[in-house]
Amino acid sequence: MRWWWVATSLSWILSISPANADEPAPPAGDRAPTSAPDTAPTRQELDKLAAENRELREELELLKDDLQKTDERVDKLAPLAAKLTGYADFGFFFVGGDGSGIRNDLGYRQFPEYRGIVPDSWLFMGDPLSTAVNARGEPATTGDSRAITFDSIKSKGPTFLINSLNVGLFAEIARSTLVTAKFDLVPRGRDVSDPNGLFLGDFVDVRLAYLEHRISRKWMELSLFAGKFDSVIGFEYRSQEAPSRIEVTPSLICRYTCGYPIGVKARAQFFDRAIGLNVAVTNGTHFSELFPFHDEIDANAMKTGAARLSFAPRFARGLELGVSGSYGAQDNQDQDSVRQWMYGVDAHYHRQDLVLRAEFVQGRARGMSEEDEPPCGVAPCLQFKGAYGLAGYRLTNIVMPYVRVDWRNALHRKGASFVYISELWRATPGLRLALTSNLILKVEYTFNRELGRIPQFDNDVFTSSLVVTY
Repeated sequence: MRWWWVATSLSWILSISPANADEPAPPAGDRAPTSAPDTAPTRQELDKLAAENRELREELELLKDDLQKTDERVDKLAPLAAKLTGYADFGFFFVGGDGSGIRNDLGYRQFPEYRGIVPDSWLFMGDPLSTAVNARGEPATTGDSRAITFDSIKSKGPTFLINSLNVGLFAEIARSTLVTAKFDLVPRGRDVSDPNGLFLGDFVDVRLAYLEHRISRKWMELSLFAGKFDSVIGFEYRSQEAPSRIEVTPSLICRYTCGYPIGVKARAQFFDRAIGLNVAVTNGTHFSELFPFHDEIDANAMKTGAARLSFAPRFARGLELGVSGSYGAQDNQDQDSVRQWMYGVDAHYHRQDLVLRAEFVQGRARGMSEEDEPPCGVAPCLQFKGAYGLAGYRLTNIVMPYVRVDWRNALHRKGASFVYISELWRATPGLRLALTSNLILKVEYTFNRELGRIPQFDNDVFTSSLVVTY
């Protein structure tokens, strides 16, 4: 009761305080009714609100988890744009005659000196790879060839062809250490009624598979390689893939310089890349796998050493000069004493819209013979030399005409099994159209001309290539 009296008295004192003394009290009828106090929420309502709050928090956590997983997937997929590359190469070609670049010297009419050494049907004139129709260097057909029996296309008429579906994989496994792999998926046909055929004719060609470690210094850039890598001979190997090659087909000497050997390699560049040195020790030569002097898995103990020294003078921007060579045991035979060697020189000039290139190579595989037997019967013999020159000019961002002239002189023999006499030159004019940054169309026509005692025969080539990169 005392507390009620104190509260009442305090309220009366405040009502007559100076701050309110001059204000008349409102009439009793004008006074606002006193509002009733809010009703407090019940325990059930509080529990319901708490449950809804928990559900909202759980949904928010789920959304956060989904967002985090999506970000992780994006982070993982984003680098694939740089790690997965490749191209599809589609073409159409037509080759004159029977599609091959060789003919038999029946009756020994042109080369009678081989009578009694090899059957006339196995005495071949020409070049089995001269009718190449794509960047891989595959001929339309190898015909009756005995040295090159893998006839992947085997076509004698106008043909559409998926030249290759190329896939490249790149991964950085540590700082300055990379893994590179590249392979071709090659769709080809076969006669399923032929009991000697294998599978459906399609095959996989592993072109590159190597580990690279890079070391950079102020005065030198060094790269160390182990695995299956690019050649170190000449210059053409740098642009043998369909998107980077100006032409559709390789030169006549690419078979000697465009292989993918297995071993170890070191590439060093000095003085702001003015001088370059490329050195490799490999199982075998740097020959292409389409040519029989190639041995990916070595049959002998001696390895092949190869090197290229290049010079890019600062006073002539865009110019590079090179000299290269290789020496080692001959491939596809088991004797270390049977040696094989080659050397070459090359020049490349690329400035603004003009591209000029020239190469020359010469070499020999000595082979092995038995006494009183036809020469080169134990291991085949090969002596060769050849060259090419290429000129291209970019008229616009899209249009680039080019012309290549190449020549090859070679003698390849194996006892009584076969003799190939090759002496020819080719002229290849063409047109390269860069339709977009990812779409290239190329067309070319090759005039094949036999030289010396080899009679001229019909083996000109029209071919084309539509390349889509990704």
